[in-house]
Amino acid sequence: MAENGAGKKFKKVLSKQTFDWLIYGIFIVAVLKLVDLYSDINDHEDNWNEFKLQHHCELKINRTGNKEAAWLCDDGKTYYRWRQVAR
Repeated sequence: MAENGAGKKFKKVLSKQTFDWLIYGIFIVAVLKLVDLYSDINDHEDNWNEFKLQHHCELKINRTGNKEAAWLCDDGKTYYRWRQVAR
């Protein structure tokens, strides 16, 4: 089976720049993951006050008495909510 000219050129470029393509691919995956994480940030912000009341969440206090940006809830989980810290 004979290969066409475009196939040969593609293989030639790919073989010479395999490491470059690998780095580009990793970079694109990282950027896409960051975009996904950033777009998911505000999904649960709208009902936080309601959730906090329903699950009896209390602001976590560390050993030195400082309030942290974490909430302990009755479901046994710690929720980190840096924008909802009570002052």
